Amino acid sequence: MEHAPFELVADLLADPDYGWSIGSFGAIGEFVRDADEEARMRREPGRVEIVTARGAIRVVAIPDLTGLAWDSLSADGESWGHALAFCLPRPGTPGTVVVELGPDDSAIRIEDRASILFDLGVGAGCVHMCARTGDPDLVHALRAAVGQALLSVPGIMPAVLRAQPHRVLLSPAGRIEVFQPIPPADGKSPAGPHTHLLPKLIAKDRTHSANVPIPDGWQSVLSAHPRSPWRTMTGERHPFDPALDRAFAPLLDRFGLAEDVRVATDLAAAVDRGSPETTSWPDSRRGRTKARIVLRRLAAAGDARVKPWRAMHDRAPVEIEEGEEV
Repeated sequence: MEHAPFELVADLLADPDYGWSIGSFGAIGEFVRDADEEARMRREPGRVEIVTARGAIRVVAIPDLTGLAWDSLSADGESWGHALAFCLPRPGTPGTVVVELGPDDSAIRIEDRASILFDLGVGAGCVHMCARTGDPDLVHALRAAVGQALLSVPGIMPAVLRAQPHRVLLSPAGRIEVFQPIPPADGKSPAGPHTHLLPKLIAKDRTHSANVPIPDGWQSVLSAHPRSPWRTMTGERHPFDPALDRAFAPLLDRFGLAEDVRVATDLAAAVDRGSPETTSWPDSRRGRTKARIVLRRLAAAGDARVKPWRAMHDRAPVEIEEGEEV
C-alpha cells in the first residue's frame, strides 16, 4: 500500500461528489453534502474542515497514512462502485465501556464546545463513537452508565433517542460530527450525514466487513466514497456513466491492490484468447470479486465477447454480510 499525501485527501474533500466515513464494523458515521448545499470550508496547512447545517468533518495530517482503492461489487448483477480507504495499523481494541471525556473542546463549531462528550465504547481499533450533549437528563443518564457497556444499561437507548445528541466519530485522521436526528429503530437513515449503530456487528469486534479488502492488521481511519458510475449520491440508479468510472481510475492505479491488477491483467488476456471453459477462475474471495467486476466493466463498454464469461462466472449471488449496503 502507498502513502497518501494530505493534500490529496484535502483536494478530494473539496469535491461534493465524495462522501466520507469514519467507523468500524457496526459503528460508523458518514458525512455527505449536496453540491448546492451551503457549506463552510476551511483549509490550512495540515487541516481541513467542512461544516453544513447537517454535519461537519475535520481531517488532519498524520504521518504514515496509507491509501487503498478498490472496486466494490453490487448485488444487482450489472454494476459496481468505488471505494478508497486511508489506513493505519490497527492497535488494540479500545475500551468497551462508556467513558466521560468532558467538554468537547475540539468541536468543529465553537457553539458545541461546552457540550459534554461521552465515548460510547462501541468502536474497534483506533475508532471511537461518541455522543455529545448539553441535555441535563442525558448527561445524567450517561454519567450513570460510565464504566458499563452501553447496550447493557437499561433504558439508555430510549434516553438517547429522546435527547437526540450529536454523534461524533473520532480517529487519528480527524472527526465526523452528525447534527441530524437519530431515526427510530424501524426508521430510515436520513439523507446526508448520519450514523449507524448495529449491536450484532459491534459484538464481532471487527474494523470492517469481510468484503472490504483491507489487509489483516490494518484499519481504515477515514474512508472516501466516490459517486458510483451507476448511481447518484443518494443511491438512485442511472445509466452507466463512463466519465465517472474514468475519474476514479488514477486513484485505482495509484492505490489499488496488487491482486486486483494481476486478476484484471490475466482475465483481459484470457478474454482475448476466448476460452472461458478452460480458463482457471481466481480462488480467493477478492480475486473472484475483481474478476466479476472486470467482466461487468467490459460489458458496460459494449464488449460482446464477455457474454459467455458472465453466463459462466457472474451469476452467483454477491457475498454480502449482514449490515452492508450494496
